[in-house]
Amino acid sequence: MRRIVYLSLLFCSVLPLAGSAQSREMGIMVGVMGYKGDLDPTMYDTRFMDPGIGILYRRSYSNHWAFKAGLSYGHIRASDEKAEDQWSRNRNLNFRSHIIELSGQFEFNFFPYQTANPYSKASPYLLCGLTLFHFNPKAEINDEWVELQPLGTEGQGLEQYPDRDPYRRTGVAFTFGGGIKFKVLRRFGIALESGVRRTYTDYLDDVSSTYADPLAIRKEYGKTAALLSDRSLDQAPGGNVGRQRGDTQHRDWYVFTGIQFTYTLSKKYIDSCRPFRIKLW
Repeated sequence: MRRIVYLSLLFCSVLPLAGSAQSREMGIMVGVMGYKGDLDPTMYDTRFMDPGIGILYRRSYSNHWAFKAGLSYGHIRASDEKAEDQWSRNRNLNFRSHIIELSGQFEFNFFPYQTANPYSKASPYLLCGLTLFHFNPKAEINDEWVELQPLGTEGQGLEQYPDRDPYRRTGVAFTFGGGIKFKVLRRFGIALESGVRRTYTDYLDDVSSTYADPLAIRKEYGKTAALLSDRSLDQAPGGNVGRQRGDTQHRDWYVFTGIQFTYTLSKKYIDSCRPFRIKLW
């Protein structure tokens, strides 16, 4: 039910694009994606930043309010091998995943700004919205990258763990962040932006709870699944079954930070200085 509500909100937020009285612009965004989760708690760790790219459509309702729709693609990754604490290094897990996302975000400009406005110069801004995304975590073993979700590495789908269902690789995230916009030519603009995605899954990295029985995993999913379920360098006495593998108390996050290049499609603009009023239709 919660997913239906989120998707409905995302759909409703796109409806304002049907209007015709506002200034419009299109552009691209290039930058990097980062991740925060069980294998890396920092999100802005430059060691694990990977490229991302996207296209965007922005419609301004005034000098202060705008709505932006975007389609983006990038990668996230992390590895216990580079962790600072010994416990994580001993866990010895790694992953990478593509991210494909469709987002809708409202923007608030602190100063009057539209690319179509000849008087605009620059403005910091805030953004918030919803993102629909797809991911597919993989781990490297024997110089090959193997999809993790079908392997049930934490016992998903096994009779011994009825409370662990296979996770979905499509989800919804709450997006927030900000940046600063600059007008560089009559119809061109540039923006520096960082948008954080707070997801509602704990499996961007395929790590969430405790170690499952590797023998049961091997019987159901095969040898590779058993090997990837527990890659500890030093096994605890009696094995790791039931011991902590991840943190169930916190969901995973990812961020897209980069630079936007936009071109206005409109010769006219909305001359409004009322920052807290917005007409959606």
